[in-house]
Amino acid sequence: MSSRSQLRLLGALVFLLGLGLPGVVLAQAAAGARSDRHVILVSIDGLAASYFDDPRAEMPTLRKLAAEGARARGMLTSFPSVTWPSHTSLVTGVHPARHGVIGNNAWDRSQGRQVTYIGDPELSKEQAVKVPTLYDAAHAAGLTCAGVVWPCTTGAASLKWAIPDSDRAEIHARYTTRGLAEELKQAQIDLAQLVSWGWNKDFAVQRDQVHAQIARYLVRTHGVNLTLLHLVNPDGVEHAYGPHTPPAYEAVAEADRQIAALWAGVNEGPLAGKVTLLVVSDHGFAPYTKFIRPNALFKSLGLVTANERDQVSERKAWCVAQGGSAFVYVLDEARKGEILAQLKTELAALEGVTAVLEPAQFARLGTPSPQTNPQGPDLVLLTSPGYSFAGTLTMPPVGDAGGLKGTHGHDPTPPYMHATFIAVGAGIRRGVSLEVIRNVDVAPTIAALLGVKLPPVEGRVLTEILD
Repeated sequence: MSSRSQLRLLGALVFLLGLGLPGVVLAQAAAGARSDRHVILVSIDGLAASYFDDPRAEMPTLRKLAAEGARARGMLTSFPSVTWPSHTSLVTGVHPARHGVIGNNAWDRSQGRQVTYIGDPELSKEQAVKVPTLYDAAHAAGLTCAGVVWPCTTGAASLKWAIPDSDRAEIHARYTTRGLAEELKQAQIDLAQLVSWGWNKDFAVQRDQVHAQIARYLVRTHGVNLTLLHLVNPDGVEHAYGPHTPPAYEAVAEADRQIAALWAGVNEGPLAGKVTLLVVSDHGFAPYTKFIRPNALFKSLGLVTANERDQVSERKAWCVAQGGSAFVYVLDEARKGEILAQLKTELAALEGVTAVLEPAQFARLGTPSPQTNPQGPDLVLLTSPGYSFAGTLTMPPVGDAGGLKGTHGHDPTPPYMHATFIAVGAGIRRGVSLEVIRNVDVAPTIAALLGVKLPPVEGRVLTEILD
């Protein structure tokens, strides 16, 4: 081994020792890494697998890539099927109970307040994610990694190039890789407009276009080995108008055009034939016309005290909504058993609630119990299409949502909540059709493509798609 290779291996071992990984994994992670490989993982937020076989969905590029590579009939996402937990499972290979990002929001008993994950407004990657990630392992093996608005990556030391997934200017200023904005500006890609746009839905298409341009630039110019890209427009449109509606079809068609431009841009010149593209999504979508407001019920039962402006002064129980599901926390420890018994009865009778689950049932969902995580709920509520949970105190507990809208967060097993999985390019067999896979299978499969080892995960390598 050359002195240069020895130094690289030593650096990898030191980094992974900081993560607390076993010594045998350290050596494996740094050995055999494929520096000639360039893997791009693109998440199209809200692109349900059901669009693929819908003739009204214009997806010529995605269908062509699926024919040239591999496609799953569906992909089971994490529970709850919302953005931050799902994206973290995609790059760790484990479920939320292990990686720690258990919802877009959660109540933290140890802090006595709600913790927000969506938009990464308060936690860095090191604070939020409790296990090593795919990009940690790739970086430790000497490969270069980039994250373009990928959830839960703020401040990640393993990303050589990073732009946070946030709508806050101060977070972009703090966590965007130093010097990257100026470099991109020289390449006619202006990051300043991203900050001014924020998450304004009026600029969602333009925002995705800029993010895709950045990913394409980093792969072509810097030869990045692992690039994570998050495209968000379909999700926002489906929330506003519902899935499989005319606006949703246009958003899906636009995402397809972005993938076409990205694939054409990276798969030429010296990188031709060396790039692998995986297109996934974080969840499916369901329509709804009614809100379920458990906190309004709790207020009527005297478990929440609030003034006329719904400013809360006391919580004996509280609900954190996740769209198609909800987390319920009993905060009055002295009366916990009594309140739980009351709530199980009251919630089960509430219109639209299809299940009230207790901690003994959380294991199949990959959700932590309150005994193992201070953010673990006491109860999990489920609903079905037609309803969405909301955390407000507005009466009545079940009410009209103001027209057709869309949501997610449900139990991921029904087909309407299945996510997308397509893989094509270097290292991928042609014409492979898979049944339903899991999002925890994505990280170990990419690790195999890159020749790096992950610590023990809950997913598997999709060997049947590998060439």
